[in-house]
Amino acid sequence: MNTSAAQLPKQPAVLKLSFFTSMCERFGFYILTFLIVLYAKSEYGLSDSSAFLLYGAFSALAYLATAAGGYLADNVFGVRRCIIFGLIGESIGLMLLALPGKTIFSIALGLIIVGVGLFKTGPTHLLGRSYQENDPRIDSGFTLYYMGMNVGSFISSLLASIIQLYFGWHVAFLYGGIGIAFGLIAYFIFRKTATDIDSAPGMRKLPVKTWEKMIVGIIIVAFTGAFLITHPNLTNIFLIIATAGLFSYLIYEITKSPKNEKFKIIACLSLITMGLIFFILYQQAYTSMVLFINRCVNRHVFGKEIQTVAFFALNPFWIVILSPLLSALYNSLNKRKKVFPITAKFPIGVLLISLCFASLVAGAHFASASNQVSSWWVVLAYLLFTAGEMFVSALGPAMITQIAPKRMYGIMMGTWFVVTLSLSAILGSMFAGIASVPDTLVDSTAILHIYSQAFTKFTITAMVAAALCFAVGPIIKRMAETK
Repeated sequence: MNTSAAQLPKQPAVLKLSFFTSMCERFGFYILTFLIVLYAKSEYGLSDSSAFLLYGAFSALAYLATAAGGYLADNVFGVRRCIIFGLIGESIGLMLLALPGKTIFSIALGLIIVGVGLFKTGPTHLLGRSYQENDPRIDSGFTLYYMGMNVGSFISSLLASIIQLYFGWHVAFLYGGIGIAFGLIAYFIFRKTATDIDSAPGMRKLPVKTWEKMIVGIIIVAFTGAFLITHPNLTNIFLIIATAGLFSYLIYEITKSPKNEKFKIIACLSLITMGLIFFILYQQAYTSMVLFINRCVNRHVFGKEIQTVAFFALNPFWIVILSPLLSALYNSLNKRKKVFPITAKFPIGVLLISLCFASLVAGAHFASASNQVSSWWVVLAYLLFTAGEMFVSALGPAMITQIAPKRMYGIMMGTWFVVTLSLSAILGSMFAGIASVPDTLVDSTAILHIYSQAFTKFTITAMVAAALCFAVGPIIKRMAETK
C-alpha cells in the first residue's frame, strides 16, 4: 500500500478533539507537576525524600484512577462524558490550589486525581476507536497527538516559572486551572467528531440513579485521594492492592478469552512491563533531575539566571521538533513496506534514556572548578530523554490500539497508565532516593558526587534492561501477531 504523505488518507477528524483537549489539559496538569516538588519544599519545608514521596503518591493515585476511568468509559458512562467531567474536576482542583492552606492543598489534589482518572484515557480511547485494524496511519496519528499534548506542556513549562517568579505559586496554579477550562471549550467545539465512535454507554441516555452514583463516587474518591496523599506509606499499600486487583482481573480475562486474544493480552502486558522500566527512569526528570539542575547546573545565560522550572521546556521543545520527523519516518517506512515493530521501538526507548543519564554523568565529570555543570549537558540529556520518550510513551496507546482486543481498549489503556505512570511514580520516587542529598550537606563537591554516582547507577541499570528488552522482543512480536 502506498502511504506517502500525499497519498495517505487524512487522519480521523476526532484527532482535532483529542489534540486540543489534551493540549489544554496537559498545560494545566504540568504546571502542577513542574512545581509540586519545589512548592512542597518551599511552602511546607519538606526534605528531598519527603517531597519525592509526595510527588510519587500524587502521580501514582492520579494514574491509578485512569484504570477505573477507562472501565467507566467502556461500561458505565461513555468516553465523552468521562472527558467532560475529567476536565471539570482538574480545572476546579487547580483553581483551588490558588487558595493557601495545607488542607485545601490536599483536597485540591484529590479533585485533580479524579479529573485525571476520568479524562486521561478518553482522547486516546476515541482516537484508537477511529482507526481500522492494521491502519497504517496509527503510529503517525498518535505521534501527532502526542505532539499536541506536549505543545501544552511546552507552554506551561515556560509560563510556570515566569508566573511563579513574579506572582507566586498560587497564581501559577490558577493559570493552570484556566488553561484546562479552555480544554473544555475545545471539547464542545469538536464534540461532533466523536459522535459515532463512543462506547455503547456513551450512545445512550443515562438514568438519574447513574448520575447520582457518579457524583457520590467523585466525592468519595476525591476525599480518599486527599487522605492518601498526606499518608504516602498508605498510598504504597493501596497501590499494591489496587494493582494486584487489576492484574487479577486481567488474568481472569486471559483465562476466559479465546487463544488469539490470550496471546494478544499477554503481549500487551509484556510491552507494558517494558514501559514500566522506561518510566521508572523517566520519573527522575521530576525528582532527582530537577534538584540536580537546581543545585549543580550553571543556570546563567548572558548574566541572567534561568529558573529551574524553565528547563522542563526542553522536553516538550524536543517533542515538537521530533514528532513531525518521526511521523514522516513512519509514513516513509509504510510506503516502502518496511516494518519497524513496536517490540523494537520500546527497547530503543530504554536504551536512549540510559544515554540521557550517561550524558549527565559526563557533565558532572567536566564540571567547572566551582562544581557547576554546563547547561548544555542538560540540553543534550533532554534530547536523548525525549527521543526515548517518543519511542515508548508516545506509542504506548497506539500499541494498545494495534494489539489489544477491541472490547478491552478502555481497561488496557487504563492498565498502561496505571503501570507506566502510577506504579512507576512510586517506584521512581523510591529510585530517586539514591540521589537524595541530606539537608545538612552544603559542600558542592560532595553534592555533585552524590548525583554523579546516582546517575551512573541509573545508566547501568537502563542499559542492562535495554539488552533484556531487545532479547525478548521477537517472542512478544510473535504473540502479538497470533491470529
